[in-house]
Amino acid sequence: MAKGIIKSVVPQMIGEVHKSWTNKFNGNLNYGFIITFEDGTTGSCGSEKTAYPIPMGSEVTYEITTGTNGRSNITKVSKVIINGQQYPATNGNGNGKSTYNDPDTVKRIGFSMCQTIARMFFTVTGRKPRNLDDLNGLAAIFYTWVLENTSETEPHFRDLVSRKYYALQLAVECITFPGLGITTKEQVLESAEVLLQPVMEFGDEPQF
Repeated sequence: MAKGIIKSVVPQMIGEVHKSWTNKFNGNLNYGFIITFEDGTTGSCGSEKTAYPIPMGSEVTYEITTGTNGRSNITKVSKVIINGQQYPATNGNGNGKSTYNDPDTVKRIGFSMCQTIARMFFTVTGRKPRNLDDLNGLAAIFYTWVLENTSETEPHFRDLVSRKYYALQLAVECITFPGLGITTKEQVLESAEVLLQPVMEFGDEPQF
């Protein structure tokens, strides 16, 4: 088993549709993602959830194989467990200090996710950015919403931020359902608020 820290996870898209298939072993629907680790290793992986369930920055074990098409497949991704507890990822200095809730790390990952979501927005709406500044500009709008009313001193800062950008990602994916009438960035943000609400009703963590 290899070990690494997740740097990014982005959906595999076929045209404007999130790649999916039926798992031949259990009959469940799986969704495709491209996962990249901090050491540069990257490959295809799958999940039964439309939003990848393991957050970026997590230290995990995994298996990597090469498919017949020459591409790497990442399977059996699991958080590192020590003495029955999930082990936090260490920072680049190797000093054992957890970066899981580090504000700078969370913000960096959050903006990177918003860039990915901005790219998805242009893809699913059929619009074309004039340049990369257009993409970064839309990402900044999404990023502002993600951090809005969320204090970096909050103990659950990373979890709250990740819930918001996953709701935002789902809202953009819902653009493909014409009946929902989501066509603008403003409507994406409104839809993300609606999608986020039931998620925030679980548990007793602080609310936004």
